[in-house]
Amino acid sequence: MTQPAITDLDTALDDDRAHVALFAAWDAFDVVGRLADALALDEGSDEMQAVLAGIKCTEGRRLLPPPENGLPLKTPTPFPGRAGLEPYGTLLRHVDAALRRLACVPECANDAEQLGVAAGHAAAAADLLLSVRQDGDGVS
Repeated sequence: MTQPAITDLDTALDDDRAHVALFAAWDAFDVVGRLADALALDEGSDEMQAVLAGIKCTEGRRLLPPPENGLPLKTPTPFPGRAGLEPYGTLLRHVDAALRRLACVPECANDAEQLGVAAGHAAAAADLLLSVRQDGDGVS
């Protein structure tokens, strides 16, 4: 996953059309979850934190509708150290904010509680992901 792909997801998360933002949130959970799974095998990464981040992403993704079309995004290879994970932590925080925003939209009123739970998973996954590496640690 490249920076333009992250930017595309960020843009979609802010879309006024609920389905576009929901599909982007699903994609973000999917790709960051796969990243967390890969990090669990990296030397210098805290595998427990990586596994927990992956679980939170999976739990959040299960609460959202899958995209109607398209292919899965490529699993990213982040730069070394904690700084290499920051774009993905920031993306998950954006998912949190987008889902909380959608929970307040009349179109999503029936799913507001579920969206709030998914948003909580995004916030937790972001925190866990950023604790996987300390500065300078981890090689992907």
